[in-house]
Amino acid sequence: MSTQTPPRTTAGASAPTTGPPAHAQDAEPSPWVLAGCTTAAMLLAALSLSAVFADWSWLVPTAVMIVVIAVAGALLRSVSAIRATGSAVLVQFLLAGVLSLYLAVPAAMPFSVPTPAAVMELFGQLGQGVDDIYATTAPAPSTPGFTAILVVGFGLITILVDGLVSDLRAPKVGGILLLLVWIIPVLLADAQLRWYHFASVAAAFLLLMLSRYLSTSVRRAAAYSVIAGALALALGAALPLVLPPVAHRPDRPLSQSQDISVVNPFLDLRNDLSQTEEGPVLEYTTDDPLAPPVRLTSVSVFDGSTWAPEPFDIDPFAVAADGLPRPPGLASDTPTQERTAQVRVVGLDGQHLPAPYAPASVSGLERRWIYDPKTLTVVGNGVLTTDAEYEVDYLSAEPTAEQLAAAAPVDVEDFETELALPDDLPAVVTDTADEVTAGAANQWEAAVALQDWFRSGEFEYSLDAPAEASGDALEDFLADRRGYCVQFSGAMTAMARSLGIPARIGVGFTAGTPQGDGAYSVSLQEAHAWPELYFEGAGWVRFEPTPGGPAGDPPPWAMSEGSQEDEEAEETAEPTEAPADEETEAPAETPAPAEEEAQDQGAAESAQEDALSPAALQGLLAAGGVVVLLLLLAVPALLRLVQRRLRLTGRAGKSSRAHSGAGGEDGDLARAEGTWTELAALTVDHGLRWDRALTLRAQEERLATDLDAESRQRLAQVVGTLEAARYAGAAAPVLVGTAAGAEASGAPEADASPGSRRARRLPDAAELSALVREIRRGLGRSQGRAAGLRAVLLPRSLWKRPRP
Repeated sequence: MSTQTPPRTTAGASAPTTGPPAHAQDAEPSPWVLAGCTTAAMLLAALSLSAVFADWSWLVPTAVMIVVIAVAGALLRSVSAIRATGSAVLVQFLLAGVLSLYLAVPAAMPFSVPTPAAVMELFGQLGQGVDDIYATTAPAPSTPGFTAILVVGFGLITILVDGLVSDLRAPKVGGILLLLVWIIPVLLADAQLRWYHFASVAAAFLLLMLSRYLSTSVRRAAAYSVIAGALALALGAALPLVLPPVAHRPDRPLSQSQDISVVNPFLDLRNDLSQTEEGPVLEYTTDDPLAPPVRLTSVSVFDGSTWAPEPFDIDPFAVAADGLPRPPGLASDTPTQERTAQVRVVGLDGQHLPAPYAPASVSGLERRWIYDPKTLTVVGNGVLTTDAEYEVDYLSAEPTAEQLAAAAPVDVEDFETELALPDDLPAVVTDTADEVTAGAANQWEAAVALQDWFRSGEFEYSLDAPAEASGDALEDFLADRRGYCVQFSGAMTAMARSLGIPARIGVGFTAGTPQGDGAYSVSLQEAHAWPELYFEGAGWVRFEPTPGGPAGDPPPWAMSEGSQEDEEAEETAEPTEAPADEETEAPAETPAPAEEEAQDQGAAESAQEDALSPAALQGLLAAGGVVVLLLLLAVPALLRLVQRRLRLTGRAGKSSRAHSGAGGEDGDLARAEGTWTELAALTVDHGLRWDRALTLRAQEERLATDLDAESRQRLAQVVGTLEAARYAGAAAPVLVGTAAGAEASGAPEADASPGSRRARRLPDAAELSALVREIRRGLGRSQGRAAGLRAVLLPRSLWKRPRP
């Protein structure tokens, strides 16, 4: 019986191979070819963003950044030492930082020399760009802030894509980044998208998929990639065509006169009240028996001619859907009720969201509705209230008259805007305020005295009055004593400020017309303005000086004993309004002390949570970003750890099935093959070449250079097992660990003593792990710490698989 014996080989001879011929092996594309693919793909991706902007001034600096970064990468990777270390991306990153200054903020460098001031100016432009995102809608002008974001953003994305394509040989991951860029116009400018926008990003994606095949002799794989990519893109383009259509309301300028009515806060109240159309602009249902006004915003800036809302900085984290903070100045011992309103807008087109004061949360709307933490005004960031349906949870503050009367005066420095009066305000305004409130013992009594004076019968409600509440108009109003809510609210607000009471004007609608079961219908004729005065502990509370029109009765806390008696007399004389009055008096029932204390405690805890919500959210986002970054950095190392474990235990895909009948136990052979593959991967990870031309023994001698005796013995056992399995053949099973196994394998007969190569079993998984760890340490010592760290964090064998 004969046994087939393989030819003996030496360290310099070539080992038998089963791979493809040399002419079929893939050739590495030139760095310039890959850089050209990256440049073209990024420029095409940038073109897809043209749907977002109304001009093209952003494209030139963005294209310059893309081209310079790609060319720099090709130049750097032309140097073999830089290409081997993968350090080109570091130089590209530094170059992108400097180039961003020249492209985005050239005016900040008078002598064309980057300075710390220029860096700060760049960060300022980036912040301005974020504000522009929330302040404009597509198609938007390419502001300096937008340009800075695009230059920096495309610079970083180009570096990532270039590194993935050229260094890591992972163009598919780079294609995913391009598709993420495509999400921007899809979300922000869906109405402006055209077929060529999709075609540009599709061409960019396919170009990256083909980049690895442009300099190879293997064309079939390229054809497969083209077909697969084309099918995926075609499916993505065709799928929306078979889905049900989504109704889209075209954008219209706010001044366009159609079936949509427009409300501009405060200044357009005269026009709104004069409308002849009686159709509702919004409908809502609430469980609040007080039926408070539906508020749009508040105006507090008064320059003597115009009342206007106070500007506030846009905070992208102040999202109404995430909840609003507790009303400013509202103490925990102030009686409050948690109420809910379901609102449906049917004929109102504006940026201010109708809601009772003080809104605590809004649900049913997109996240582009943000709030001003000072006034709790909810505004749309590029969206309107058209056909909106939503639910508002609001906190109804119901202070008592005794609490307001006991409130201490405020610190003037904390309310500069709400106490400011123009220098040219007519003296009659302040003089009349002093005269009317001469007998008041505190600020609450002064406020009630002003309100009662306006409602005493000396004034007449009339729309035949000026449309503004300027200083001169207020002077005429006090003389003629005729006007509507604009004059009444403006006069009382100015008078209250002259008395040291912080005041502003709330703008919106009255509660509307009751429809039964807590439902109300609101029309334009019910547009209204009312004073909001600030009292320590109660915050901003409303008063009602307007005696007619859509205005209703003053709230309970704004009524003196005399005015309460007058209201009761009116209720007796007019029984037809009894149901509405009964609803108004329902809140007189106060909760039990225990319930009230629990509600106040819960509200206080909720206030503390809500007050920290923007900062807490910002901190959580930052921490989350750090965690995600660390996880991404750890992914390659984790993959190699799992891969190593599977190989050393014989459960890796190929090694667990290879040569299953070649000789020896299947488990030993699988672990030996896995160990040998892992040693080849370690060599590649450290930037060294695994020479397949060397024999097993030659590779053993090279790896065993820095090993101790025990590790040498384990490595020899692995090599012996592989020799027996690879060269024995299926006809003669090899018994690893015996001299017969050595004879059958064609290798020289080995000593069977305990210290010989085959006298002991193959090491177990733990021993093999120790062997691999020892070899990894030796490679780290010989190649340096930097190479060792790179081998752990960015192992090359994940992309450049070794062939042991």
